Amino acid sequence: MLNFKHILSVMNLDKPLVIFDLETTGLALAYDRIIELAFVKIMPNGRVIEKDIFFNPEIDVPSEVTAINGLTNADLADKPLFRDYAQEIWDIFYDCYYGGFNVVNFDLPMLRREFLRAGYDFNYTKKQVIDSKVIYHAMEPRDLAAAYKYYCQKELANAHSALADVRASAEILDQQLAKYDYGLIRQISEAPDDRYVDEEKRFYWRSGEAYLNFSKYKDRSLAEIAKVDPGFLRWMMEADFSPETKQIVERALEGEFPKKQSQDSTSSNDIVAPAKKSMSGFVEEPKLF
Repeated sequence: MLNFKHILSVMNLDKPLVIFDLETTGLALAYDRIIELAFVKIMPNGRVIEKDIFFNPEIDVPSEVTAINGLTNADLADKPLFRDYAQEIWDIFYDCYYGGFNVVNFDLPMLRREFLRAGYDFNYTKKQVIDSKVIYHAMEPRDLAAAYKYYCQKELANAHSALADVRASAEILDQQLAKYDYGLIRQISEAPDDRYVDEEKRFYWRSGEAYLNFSKYKDRSLAEIAKVDPGFLRWMMEADFSPETKQIVERALEGEFPKKQSQDSTSSNDIVAPAKKSMSGFVEEPKLF
């Protein structure tokens, strides 16, 4: 049985505290949906209620999301819709304190948006929220001085003096090389951020396709934009974007789109031609260029 004696004794709850976490189809508030909601509700009298609820999001679960949490479209197909469960969730969350890890920046806004879609106005104030990530970052800074103390067991003097900072950085690296395998360090340093199609992060991967990460078309696919507003892509060709990003846009205007390959493929950013329908009506696999 979980013991929350410090929460109960220090916070002196005058209403319940709901600590929760969401799994979603992605990070876009306007587009993505909740697929799992887990919570622990701590009542002022010490009683604890916990539950884990899964939802059918009514949109595809991207492969990138499935790789993280293991949830597939098939897993969620027979689960309830959020809007059908909204009253029960409302009864759990209404007029409480709210906690979790990064709930301020993600979980609470996502939950509020999902409630709005179901016709409920879920509002809260800062006084109702206690975010463990915010506390962690405030109390355990992740800056140069903190790294210097952790790796070198010394306080950083003259912080923000360029020479003092670079000396500390060199000492930190020296201690990291003593602590960690060099091959692992190189692997960490050279690992690409495979969430994005391009280095400039103008496009991100969703279910193996490129989606825009900015502008009025944020969270819409490159293939869709090429169809509905090619003028926007032509503007990108003239604007101040990187050569890599412009190459992706140029090929999109020609009907060729990036497709994220599986991990055992030789490339993670191959360009593919549009899929074509065969005479039977089935979609043929696009060919790699």
